[in-house]
Amino acid sequence: MSSATVSDQSDPSTCVDANRLQEGTGQPTSPSHVRFVIALEPLLTVLSIVIDLVKVILLGVPLLFREIYSMFVPRPQKDVRGQVVLVTGGGNGLGRAMAQLLAARGCHLVLVDIDLAAAERAAEEIKQQYGVSTRAYRVDVSQYEQCRQLADSIERDGAGPVDILINNAGLIMFAFINDSDVERANSVMDVNMKSHIWMTKVFLDGMIKRKRGHIVGISSMSGMYAFPWGVVYSATKFAVSGFMASLTEQLRIQGISKSVRTTCVNPYYVTTRKDVVEFLQKPRYDSIPHEAQSDRSI
Repeated sequence: MSSATVSDQSDPSTCVDANRLQEGTGQPTSPSHVRFVIALEPLLTVLSIVIDLVKVILLGVPLLFREIYSMFVPRPQKDVRGQVVLVTGGGNGLGRAMAQLLAARGCHLVLVDIDLAAAERAAEEIKQQYGVSTRAYRVDVSQYEQCRQLADSIERDGAGPVDILINNAGLIMFAFINDSDVERANSVMDVNMKSHIWMTKVFLDGMIKRKRGHIVGISSMSGMYAFPWGVVYSATKFAVSGFMASLTEQLRIQGISKSVRTTCVNPYYVTTRKDVVEFLQKPRYDSIPHEAQSDRSI
């Protein structure tokens, strides 16, 4: 009885940690081999970091040299002569200014604005000055049905097809969120966001079919950096930047990004509107009190 009990007991000196068995052999790993593996691990980590760094350098250096080269040798401008450009908000401000620049490069223009009289004046002036074909349409670009009807009108009038779509129409609202007028805020969100989506939806299919087109979204610096004096406005411009980034990725994965291009523009304050000029003339921060000044240079 005693001897059987003794024989069933394991001898501690013969126990082997399963984690130290050599793979496939079942033999215990030698202490020297364990120490070698432990010492080798930091070296492998450093080697992996060095390999990743070399990859970054090999991939990044050509791009860096290309950008440096482009600083001294500007890239050739896109040839847009003879193309039809549709500009929303083209009757006033930035839209009108872009239309004039494009007309000077030989583009034919379709100016869309909620203010038809302004769009017609701009179209006539541009036509007289540059001799290009111009048309003006009244459209509320926040309404999908009106955007769709615009496409039908352009096709029926022989003004298209549209080669370049510039989604420029937008409303400005300078107010903290708790001071925002609900009706005005709704208008700002409708025009600033929905117009980009609906106009793109209406004209993108034709561009894809023709394998030629360019969609431009006018966002804002306040669509890249928080703008506390116009919370709703800033939110809509962030939405425009996000929409254009998503659209770019859509075209890329569809394999048509080389034929239908996108551009997102983020301008600073453009003093083409009275409310913008008035806003810029107001100080945004309190001045430093005279008592806080010192003789030391900061």
